[in-house]
Amino acid sequence: MPIEELGIEHVDKKHRHGRPFITFTLWLAANLTIADYALGTILYGLPLNYIVLAVLVGNILGGLLLGLMAAMGPKFGYPQMMISRAYFGRKGNAPFAVANWISTVGWFTVNIVLGGYALQLALGLPFYAGALILVLVQSILAVYGHDMIHKFEILMAAALCLMFIAVGILAYEGALGNLGAYQASSSPTASMFALVVAAVFSYLMSWSPYASDYSRYLPEGTSPLRIALYAMAAGAIACTGVELIGTLVYISVGSSAINPIAALAQAAGPYSMLALGAIILGSITANSLNLYTNSLSAQIVYGRIKRWHAVAAAGAVGFALALLGAGDFALFYQNFLLTLDYWITPWIGIMVGAFFVNHITRGVERNRDVLWGPIASYVIGLAVSVPFMNLTSYGIQYEGALATMLGGADVSYFVSFAVALASYLVFTRAGTAVGIMRDDVISESETADAVP
Repeated sequence: MPIEELGIEHVDKKHRHGRPFITFTLWLAANLTIADYALGTILYGLPLNYIVLAVLVGNILGGLLLGLMAAMGPKFGYPQMMISRAYFGRKGNAPFAVANWISTVGWFTVNIVLGGYALQLALGLPFYAGALILVLVQSILAVYGHDMIHKFEILMAAALCLMFIAVGILAYEGALGNLGAYQASSSPTASMFALVVAAVFSYLMSWSPYASDYSRYLPEGTSPLRIALYAMAAGAIACTGVELIGTLVYISVGSSAINPIAALAQAAGPYSMLALGAIILGSITANSLNLYTNSLSAQIVYGRIKRWHAVAAAGAVGFALALLGAGDFALFYQNFLLTLDYWITPWIGIMVGAFFVNHITRGVERNRDVLWGPIASYVIGLAVSVPFMNLTSYGIQYEGALATMLGGADVSYFVSFAVALASYLVFTRAGTAVGIMRDDVISESETADAVP
């Protein structure tokens, strides 16, 4: 299979191909992976019924945002962060592209840490050797690009489904003996429940800035509804199943202080090689997406870089961070997940309002440098959400007044999404009457794209 020729350029009609179901197999395989399994370290401690509720709520909401973003790909024919240019302007979009580059490197690091642990246990390799092997394999997939990734994910969707079903059965059998004692010792609190929902929601939602990268080659007339439903269903099904397996593994071993890979090997017993194999393959399915999307964000930030150069650079950075961050993994992972919520959700709110409400589907190539209405809406969304934030889990002594009223629960990510969306719609509706927003009311004739 040839290496993909395109980077962030528009996909013209002759290069369009595929069926919307590929979004299901891709997001299913990408989420049958180690990072959401590792959420068991955060879920452990709540009663099981609360965990099930939190996992369902978080994944349905996170999957909905992922699906809405994926639906934009065929109409635009651009990667997700290029679509963002249509709504924020060429320069106005730059901070979001930088943030996405950082996020993708972070996710890449998380998966390398977990995959490296799995290879260490499975083959007795030093951690750095296992991590390096994973970086090389994932980099090859990312360099070959879009079609290779989709074909690989189709194969892995089937293989990982079978492997995680088997792991789930083992985890359930191991947890049965400890379940009564666990339920008796666990107790729900509002802040703990909110933390769990936040982490679950954050994991699946954080794929949203990637979403159109993997649907942009579909024919322009592909149903947005079908794409949205496929992506949402695949992400929610995979994440719910794997996160519950992670919880059962920790109930089985009786402590969340154990490394997630060591806990899995202990729970699987004589079948530990099967369980570790699922973890290793899951690392590859997720990280091929992380590296590919990272390379596209790098091209948006610095247009002269070649995509394979960007892949190599991110691979090196992620490998170094994995070696540094392998120590206190649970705290690192929890803080990283929750931090993602703060920049992504208000950005998604504006993207959803622009595409689904205002029906803006042009303006990527020919656009103003900065569109101040969306930028202002984004800032407002963040600012209003600050009193709902609780940053104590990061070691920062700040708990907003409204978060305190909610028992310490941090719901700021939902607030920032809703406020940013509402502000954007108000500003664009009143654009001709509000001076600073006047230039943000974009007509299709003004913003017709020049297809490269």
